[in-house]
Amino acid sequence: MEVRYTTWAEICLKEIYDYYSEEVNPEKASEIVNKIMDRGEALENYPNRGRIEKDLRFLGKEHRYLLEYHYKIIYKVEGEIVTITDIFSNHQKPSKKLKRNK
Repeated sequence: MEVRYTTWAEICLKEIYDYYSEEVNPEKASEIVNKIMDRGEALENYPNRGRIEKDLRFLGKEHRYLLEYHYKIIYKVEGEIVTITDIFSNHQKPSKKLKRNK
């Protein structure tokens, strides 16, 4: 399996880094982003380990998610490719997921 990040997911990672870099420090920001990415990369070997994302079920793409810190790593599996579509903070309104993962 190959793990890919959408442009949107990459933007989310950058925003997470920027936030923690300013609020805490760049080292902590790197640690958090690296842990999120490591968790995402683990999907290469275990693509179906995440739970079904119920809020996105209606899209019919079988989105799943893993948790790291308070972030949902939202992804879908298509053939031999795992696509991470979003890194979603659980502190946000769940309805925002619909707009971000079409």
